[in-house]
Amino acid sequence: MKIKTLFIIIILIIAILILKNMVFYDKYKMPKDVEIIIADKEIEVYDKTSLYDLIENSNVQILTQNEEIDYMNIGEHTYTLEYKHKMKKYLCDIKYSVIDSVSPIFINVPSKKTFYINEADEESLTKKVSYADNYDTKPELKIEGKVNFGEVGKYKIKYIIMDQSGNETIKDTVIEIKEKPENKPSDSKEDEEETKEDFISIEEQIANHKTSNTMIGIDISKWQGKVDFEKVKNSGVEFVILRMGVMKNKDTPLAIDNTFEENYKNAKNAGLKVGVYVYSEANTVDKAIENAEFVIENLKGDKVDFPVCFDWECWAYFNELEINLYKLNEMYDAFSNKLKDAGYDTMLYASENYLNNTWLDLKDYTIWAAKYSTKKPTISRNYILWQNTDKGRVDGIEGNVDLDVYYK
Repeated sequence: MKIKTLFIIIILIIAILILKNMVFYDKYKMPKDVEIIIADKEIEVYDKTSLYDLIENSNVQILTQNEEIDYMNIGEHTYTLEYKHKMKKYLCDIKYSVIDSVSPIFINVPSKKTFYINEADEESLTKKVSYADNYDTKPELKIEGKVNFGEVGKYKIKYIIMDQSGNETIKDTVIEIKEKPENKPSDSKEDEEETKEDFISIEEQIANHKTSNTMIGIDISKWQGKVDFEKVKNSGVEFVILRMGVMKNKDTPLAIDNTFEENYKNAKNAGLKVGVYVYSEANTVDKAIENAEFVIENLKGDKVDFPVCFDWECWAYFNELEINLYKLNEMYDAFSNKLKDAGYDTMLYASENYLNNTWLDLKDYTIWAAKYSTKKPTISRNYILWQNTDKGRVDGIEGNVDLDVYYK
């Protein structure tokens, strides 16, 4: 009996030692012969980085399957990984930093600005000044320099925008205070010369841009009023991009352009190729997805001849929307992905300036570029459409219309 009891005690001791060694060990205590070398580097915010990008070298088996780490928020971060050593599983905390070293940008700031004496104040200096940051939704705007709004003269000031990481951008501006001129009778001939606009006829557009590799078209909205699409087609126009919907502001959903349905039917009946766009003021991913759902609902399964276009032009009041430049790309991606899931291709509309300076990453975007010039847009990737004027003249449309060139 005593031998049996002693044997049981020995078995229990062995079991306790095994449990202590295999179960109740300190998982965070790194064995002496284990080596996990972490890269001594800071990660730039939004620079997609995985766990394995942080590990320079190790002599153990890393068990952690989730490679995602937080590279979307600046600051100090800790990530706990699991590894295996001599049949045991251990945990190890990896510390890393995410930084923002990218300076904010000015979207719109004048190099010079003129006010009449005693008709402006400090607040006037910030009107129509817009700016943005890749990360901050509200970078700080400061003005250095003094302006005497009650005294004629030229004053040099600096506009300074700074993000929370201390990155800053400076723009020098001259503010001129002038005496208000007396009203003078206008010379009608001079006025006529000053207001004369350079219109481009559809005939000129065809002569300048029609080749075997291009198509000539227009884009319209309710502002063109009643359109005679038969005349438009006979004038040489081959396609039309129609505004389907418009957001009045960021807090209202897309509303149908009240000419869309009639224009869509009549353009197709005339034998024109047809595309659609929405004018968006979305400031969240959810609103961009709602924009895409609006398109899907109103197309009712119809296929169009061009990618569905996302037209976002809220640059003048960008700061009021409380978004950053990364979010802007994220919104377009969400819009595009939703439509692609429904079987529609998409494209992004913007001017040459904004394509080059405010859209952070054009990735594989299909582009509709605007540049009102005889010179083609110069951007970092190819574009399929070029909107080259908003002063086109086409038979069947009263007044101005946008003219476009499509590259097959």
